[in-house]
Amino acid sequence: MPSKKFFFDFYACETKTSLENAIPLTPNDVFRKLHEDYVENPLNTVKSIGRHLVEIRDIKPTNYGYRGIFGKHRKSNLPHAAVAGGVERELPLKPQENLLEKSHFVFYEEYSLLIIQRNRFCANWETLGRYLSPNNYVTTLNPIIEPASLAWLADGHVQVKSAQINVARPRNPELLREVEHDLNNSIILALNGTKSATLNLTFRGDARSDDPAERYLDSSIKRAFRELQERLEVRKLDLVTEHDETRIEHPIDLVTDRLTHYDDVELNGRYPNSLDMWTKLEEAKEHKEPELIAFFGTADNRLA
Repeated sequence: MPSKKFFFDFYACETKTSLENAIPLTPNDVFRKLHEDYVENPLNTVKSIGRHLVEIRDIKPTNYGYRGIFGKHRKSNLPHAAVAGGVERELPLKPQENLLEKSHFVFYEEYSLLIIQRNRFCANWETLGRYLSPNNYVTTLNPIIEPASLAWLADGHVQVKSAQINVARPRNPELLREVEHDLNNSIILALNGTKSATLNLTFRGDARSDDPAERYLDSSIKRAFRELQERLEVRKLDLVTEHDETRIEHPIDLVTDRLTHYDDVELNGRYPNSLDMWTKLEEAKEHKEPELIAFFGTADNRLA
């Protein structure tokens, strides 16, 4: 049977509200409600998110949480069908039909962990976060970073010499509540105040100086960058770090160092076999269990 290589991305989910006395919700509660809505009527899961229609195409409870399929409808810029070197034609869609892009997923209650089949044409992390946000709540999807990069960055002797950032202007104001760091508030104000779609920034210490206060960026910038990734769509976050005792320099890319996995999935025609896709997503979690434990900690540590 033919197969194709697919990539899987890992996200830690978090659901919050800024309303006082609101009933706390977990990401598992959000998926439970989606399943109830889907069972009652799949149309109940259709939501308009910005310019997109997003829905659940399938969802099932499992012994670990839920598995299913996100669907996004494409209503504009539809491609043409053609044979190479031949005549092209429009796709014959009926008035109410759209092109459908799908991403399979598995959700684990244990970590509030979402593993998604990567599909650049389907919903991105920001759109899915908005889709998974009930009224008065915000669900964020935080990319899981490779533990080796996090461990190096967390070392108290590792300093940031320079940083290059590209960040997109947020479309969901709820993501901007309770931003702690002045740097991130300044970035948000700059994006909103100028109506810029993206902002490019470069920060550098004085590499010629031996004075740590001048050679390195302030130590609080590490926490600021972590919050920045959680709140905004960071498209580039390249750091040059250095151990302040050994002077060992180490570059870190906090975008491409995200935890990923890939595997071959059986195809039904041109599309992945859903059962095999879910199996491979579950196996991806097993393959990355050591990294997930390093990131989230053990059950005892999380409860401590």
